[in-house]
Amino acid sequence: MNGSFEYVEEGQGRKVLLLHGLFGSPDNWVRTIETLAPNYHVLALRLPVHRDNCNGLNSIPQLTEYVKEFIDHKNIDKAALCGNSLGGQIALDFCVRYPERAEKLVLTGSAGLYERSLTSGSLPKVCKEFILDQGKKIFYDPACFMTETMVDEILKSLGDRQYLRFLLRIAKSTRDYYMKETLHHVRVPTLLIWGAQDEVTPPHVAHEFESHIEGAKLVFFDQCGHSPPIEQPERFAQTMKEFIDRTHVLAA
Repeated sequence: MNGSFEYVEEGQGRKVLLLHGLFGSPDNWVRTIETLAPNYHVLALRLPVHRDNCNGLNSIPQLTEYVKEFIDHKNIDKAALCGNSLGGQIALDFCVRYPERAEKLVLTGSAGLYERSLTSGSLPKVCKEFILDQGKKIFYDPACFMTETMVDEILKSLGDRQYLRFLLRIAKSTRDYYMKETLHHVRVPTLLIWGAQDEVTPPHVAHEFESHIEGAKLVFFDQCGHSPPIEQPERFAQTMKEFIDRTHVLAA
C-alpha cells in the first residue's frame, strides 16, 4: 500500500496500467505482468470496489477520476491502458476524458455498451449455488477457476448486505453509463481481445466496439469467456505485448 492506493508495480520503461473488473483484483494480471515487465513499467491498480476498501465511489466518472488521481500520484504523463469488464469501461472513459494521458487502449470483455446483468437488479439470495451459477456465465470452464476458496471468499463478501447494495449501485452505474455516442472520441490505437464464448459481454458487443472506435483491431480467443487475462493468460499477455510494441498511431 502506498498512500491511499494499493497496486502491483513491476518493470521499467513505457507505462502500462491494468484495471480489473468488479470482482477482480491486481492478481488477475499476474501472468500479464510477468510477460510485460521485462520491457515495460507495469502497474495493476486495485479499484476501490472491494468490501475492505469501497469508499463511496458509485459511478464510472468517479472511478475514472480515481484512476486519474493514481496516475498523477505516480507522476505518469502517459500510459497504455488495459481494462477487463468494469475496468475496460473505466479505461475507455479515461481515454475520452484525458486523451493526452493515454498512449494505447486494450479492452477485454469491456462494459460500456452492454453487459448482461448477473441479477435482476434486486438483492439476490446469496448461496454457493448462486455463485457457481454466475461462474458458469463468466468462465468458459468454471471448474478450472472457481475454486472452493474463491467461492467461500465471494460468499463471505456477498453476505454483507451493505456491500451487496454497493455492488448493485456500481452495476447499475455501469449499465446506465452508456458510451456508444462517445466512442468516436477515442483517438488512441485500440485493441479488443474478446472471449468467443463470453456470455456477459457477448461477441456482438465486441463487434459494436470495433465498428465505433476508429481503427480498432478485434481478436477473438476461442474456448474463452469473459476474462481472457485469467482464462488464457499466456496468449493474452503475448497478444497485448505485440500490440503495445507496434509504433502505429492514428492520424489526427
